Amino acid sequence: MIGYISFGGVSITTIHLTVIIGAVMLGTSGGAELGLIWGITSLIVAFTRPADPLSLLLFHNPIIAIVPRLMTGVVAGLIFNQIRPGMRTGTVGTIKMIFAGIAGALTNTLLVIAFTWLFYASKAATLVGNGASSANLGWIMIAMLGVNAIAEAIAAGIVTPLLGQALVRFRRD
Repeated sequence: MIGYISFGGVSITTIHLTVIIGAVMLGTSGGAELGLIWGITSLIVAFTRPADPLSLLLFHNPIIAIVPRLMTGVVAGLIFNQIRPGMRTGTVGTIKMIFAGIAGALTNTLLVIAFTWLFYASKAATLVGNGASSANLGWIMIAMLGVNAIAEAIAAGIVTPLLGQALVRFRRD
């Protein structure tokens, strides 16, 4: 499963870059379709070869596996298409791609955290033990996924305009 980098119990995805760049190039509906494919892939990976216990727990839930990924494409496409419509290249295009990249990456992480809290907050003590409660599950999730969120948002903010501008020029020629 290309697109999942796992090391030392931490799993970082690069698939969000494909979805975000796809949303920039194909629009909101194209981004949503790519996000849906990513979500289904996440669900399959959770059942076939989870990278860590967190992935095993979270991404067995189809809502947690699919909805945040689908929304990544939607949000990236909306952001890119709503800021100065028609401006795809140059400085404005680059800035739009940076915002679309960062917003898309953060959408995924924030929705994963929100859905996790929604579905598992009442079960936190049973699942985690050691004094865990619904009050602190959100903080635990933010801490655990925070490193991934920052790394994925930075990567998206850098890679999206680099590849996106090249693809826009290639598509135009």
